[in-house]
Amino acid sequence: MSASWSIAVDMGGTFIDAVALRSDGHVASLKYPRVGRRLVEPVVETLDRLCAQAGIGAVDVARVVHGSTVITNLLLELNEPPVALVLTRGMRDVPVLARQDRKELYEPVIMPAVPEAKLFPEPLRFELGGRIDAEGREVEPLDLSAVDTIADAVSAAGVRALAVGLLFSHRNPTHERALRAALHARLPSLHISLSSEVDPQVREFERWLTTALDAYAKPLAANYLHALADALKIRGLPPLRLMRSAGGTAPWRDLAEQPIGLAMSGPCAALQGVAAGLAASASAIVLDIGGTSADISILLDGRPTFADALECGGLPIRQRCADIASIGIGGGSVVSVVPGGALRLGPRSQGAWPGPAAFGLGGGLPTLSDALCVLDRLPPRLAGGIVLDRTAAEAALGGVAGALGLSVLRTAEAVVGAAAAGMAEALKTHAFQRNLDPADAVLVAIGGGGAQHAAEIAELVGIRRVLVMPNASVMSALGMLCGPEDGDVRLTVSNSPWASLPPEGAGPHSLFAPMTTAFVPAGWSWRLAPDQTLVLEVNA
Repeated sequence: MSASWSIAVDMGGTFIDAVALRSDGHVASLKYPRVGRRLVEPVVETLDRLCAQAGIGAVDVARVVHGSTVITNLLLELNEPPVALVLTRGMRDVPVLARQDRKELYEPVIMPAVPEAKLFPEPLRFELGGRIDAEGREVEPLDLSAVDTIADAVSAAGVRALAVGLLFSHRNPTHERALRAALHARLPSLHISLSSEVDPQVREFERWLTTALDAYAKPLAANYLHALADALKIRGLPPLRLMRSAGGTAPWRDLAEQPIGLAMSGPCAALQGVAAGLAASASAIVLDIGGTSADISILLDGRPTFADALECGGLPIRQRCADIASIGIGGGSVVSVVPGGALRLGPRSQGAWPGPAAFGLGGGLPTLSDALCVLDRLPPRLAGGIVLDRTAAEAALGGVAGALGLSVLRTAEAVVGAAAAGMAEALKTHAFQRNLDPADAVLVAIGGGGAQHAAEIAELVGIRRVLVMPNASVMSALGMLCGPEDGDVRLTVSNSPWASLPPEGAGPHSLFAPMTTAFVPAGWSWRLAPDQTLVLEVNA
């Protein structure tokens, strides 16, 4: 009888990571480039490749879990059509006025707190009579006479999604539900989000903005998830489950109806994977570096820490999620020189398409990955068969080198140093704000780029020990299979990614493995622990 497999697929900005976990703890994994801007096809292709590689048939698969950056990137870029809002009479401008917090005290010009033109421009904000009081009692009946006017305006504008935010609906959702029924009677295909379901808590601005963002993500999420679920069904695979930002997994239909719960699902999954493989008493800072961003989080006593809100692209989203700080520095981050002559990395990223110049896919802008390629800190071939073009990387960095008055080699060193400095500052800030001295913690490096930069970052913040777990580069996918519904998960290290390395050595040295790379600076050494974790330490 075949062993039962669980499969997880995580779609990032540059690579798609897939992991298959057998019931006896054996792990098979695959890292596959995400080519183009397609959503469903690359995920299915990765699944097919992993199953073929590991000899897994559809009847052998017990469950399939998926997570992606689709919703996160959508909220960062805001490149979808705006949504409509229906609010209690007199409340039309509350989502725009926000809380009037001024984060940059000395900026002469204050940017709008909410990009209303992209999210919900004034012509798409409607008011409705009716009132529930703070005790949940109806003090004014809901006025549904304006529903036809609202429906006509929404239809004429081509709006696909609408958010409903009525006062005190978290105490009594009757009015919101009645309004949804009336709107659906006129516009059956309209996606509608209710604040009483998305965020049933006090404080109108936060509740209504979170609901509006949920509605904003719904059309894309619904189309994407329905198509992916259909593709898996055709292959005879189990119904799809999705990783949630709050931890654990849920049926895909639940999150298609409330996609805001996917906003930080990937980083949360990665934390679960690290926690499953780390000593229960350990306090650790987790550094997850991908192609677009670097995510920083903390494990206390071996457990992830959580927060009741997150920020995405400067927008506050009130959803329980892993306590993660994310900065726009990753392998695909574009390098530029500001007028004062300083280097700047990101937040713009080349992603997987057209990708860094070194990938040979048409990208011509300089990136962090191009700098690593010029410094020979990357192997000639990356996971997924990407062959690096050093000549193209040097050409891309040439413009930056000219602006700085440096050689291409010195420019590449400066770019890598600037990336490490930026991530080190973010790490220190995140740790100190949570009463943790980085020097008292171990740094766990995950993601495709984590081990490449971790030792240099650790040196800048005073950390003396870095751990790179055997499945570090696909930790987000692996963590989806280690959620709380499944209890403790023990993994079998059958094929160490570092098997071809000497068991120990000293830097400076680049370590290459099939799906990840590590860099050991001068003054540091490496060794392999019995569980095949790569340990980087400052020389005594």
